[in-house]
Amino acid sequence: MMRTNSQSGSRRRYYTRYLAHYTKKNHVILLLGGMFLLGVVFGTLLVRTAGGDLVELLLRLIGNASQRRREAGFTQNIVSGLSSGMALLACLFVGGFCAVARPVVVLAPMLRGMGFGFSAASLYLRYGPGAAGFVGAFMLPGMVITTIAMLFCCNEALHLSGNLWALLRQRDTQPYSLRIYCARFAAAAVLWFLAVLLEGALYALLPSAFLLA
Repeated sequence: MMRTNSQSGSRRRYYTRYLAHYTKKNHVILLLGGMFLLGVVFGTLLVRTAGGDLVELLLRLIGNASQRRREAGFTQNIVSGLSSGMALLACLFVGGFCAVARPVVVLAPMLRGMGFGFSAASLYLRYGPGAAGFVGAFMLPGMVITTIAMLFCCNEALHLSGNLWALLRQRDTQPYSLRIYCARFAAAAVLWFLAVLLEGALYALLPSAFLLA
């Protein structure tokens, strides 16, 4: 019995140390993820304070976008999704080369979360539980994957921007490879492309019952 308790205590200490090490090593990405979730909360709360005309306008935009994606071909949906995603990644990529861009990079996940929260809450306000199918089938999968890609890009941009700021202040910095920076952004672009493919496939394969009327 004492041996079992000792083993259980050892496992708890191991997991505690591992969690502390993981948190310390990835604290920037965890912070950025928290900013995204905070944005989702803010976006959801904004629906309560927004005027009815603004919510109605957003619902019309979402409905029109959904209708266009239903009518558009698979290739056109891929091109449309990639264009906006690559524009965002390009902005983050360039932001990494700016020593004073860190506040903007940190705010990017929160703004994206606000957009998702506001859109999802508006749909729920209009369609009730019936919006869960649309949000869960079409908005959430792609949002999760693209947000992960964006968070890693934000982390890289913050790292490079911080190094440049330290150089301007004539402080010691750790060496940073631009080749690795470009490779990680390229990997994020591939991940974004896969997310867009998934969204296009969902629109093509899932039954129309998941779509908004």
